[in-house]
Amino acid sequence: MKKILSCLKPKYAVYWNEEAFTLIEALIAFSIFTTIIFFMTPIFQIILTNKDTEASLQAMEWEVFSSQIKKEIRLSTRAEVVSGRLILTKDIETIQYERYGTNLRRRVNSTGHEIILQNVSQFSFTILNNAVKVFVTDLRGREYSMTAFPIVNWGTVP
Repeated sequence: MKKILSCLKPKYAVYWNEEAFTLIEALIAFSIFTTIIFFMTPIFQIILTNKDTEASLQAMEWEVFSSQIKKEIRLSTRAEVVSGRLILTKDIETIQYERYGTNLRRRVNSTGHEIILQNVSQFSFTILNNAVKVFVTDLRGREYSMTAFPIVNWGTVP
């Protein structure tokens, strides 16, 4: 029976090895493998570094917050700290900086909800000699502080 089947095969099929890979198939498989590895390493890198930076304040976020609050303190006519909130009075506007969960938010005239800083564990506002000192600790324990001075003298603070 084996002789009959081998006779029915065409002559060119005898030279082909149908059970093994050819060099072209191996090169294609290797190129697919290297492409997958090439795209997977940056993805793992992004995932692993993202966990570390989620809980910490970004440097740019702190710089934006610092410059914004310094500008508002410079232009304010009065500042006070009431139950952990910084309240700035500027003409007819009242601006509040207060805690909202793990965020620090800004409200104008007791309306709105603008998130200024994220992942904040502790913060404090202190008025010292006509200046406002801001102290913030993020969820990772890193501490940030800044001091802002107004243009207008608020006078003596009780």
